[in-house]
Formats: sequence, structure tokens, C-alpha cells
Amino acid sequence: GAQSLDLTVAPQTTNSLRSVLGAQLAGTAQLGWGEPLALQVKLGWSHEYASTSLPVSATLAGAPSTSFTTYGLSPQRDGLLVGMGASTAIARATSLYARYEGLLSGSDSSHAFTAGVRMTW
Repeated sequence: GAQSLDLTVAPQTTNSLRSVLGAQLAGTAQLGWGEPLALQVKLGWSHEYASTSLPVSATLAGAPSTSFTTYGLSPQRDGLLVGMGASTAIARATSLYARYEGLLSGSDSSHAFTAGVRMTW
């Protein structure tokens, strides 16, 4: 690294207390390959009650007694939750699934897409 300019960041804990109010719809569709396709759609409103301040305290390795704290942009407290998913069985104890979940709030957004194989025994 840059030795005396290396950044040492203090440990940080972030807490969240969030409520969600919304609806979820689920159903199945027969697409002709034998097993039905399970579909799910959800829509909701999310509100964050905990502090959204995100301070980061750090020091430079060359001056460990001089610390500083910076604050990033605080996330929005309210947001729109959207989600959808699909799954289908491909064998007696095996299924495929895919899901999308997003949180849209002002200029902030987060998105997650997951897909996988579920095996039960």
C-alpha cells in the first residue's frame, strides 16, 4: 500500500427497523411440459424507523492519533418494494427457481436477482 497513507477504518455497526405494508399474489400456469410454473408477484411500501445516518470513522496509518469521520448520503426512509419469482419442479425432489426483488426510493435503488436449484430429501 501507501504505508503511512494507508487507511485504517474503525468497526461499524448499522441497525435497521423497517416496516413493510403490501400485497403478494401467487398462482400457477400450465405451460405444457408437465409440471406447472409457480408464479409470484409482490408490491409494497417500506419505511425505515432507525437512523439512516451512516458515519465512517478512520485514521491514516502514519497519524493514528488523528481520526476523522465522514458521512455518506443517508438512504431514503420510504421506498417501493417490488418483487417477482417463478419456480417449477424438474424431478420428484428437485426444482428450479428465479426471483427478483427491488427497493426503489427517490434516487436510491437496490436490486437483487437470485436463481438456483432446490433439492429436498
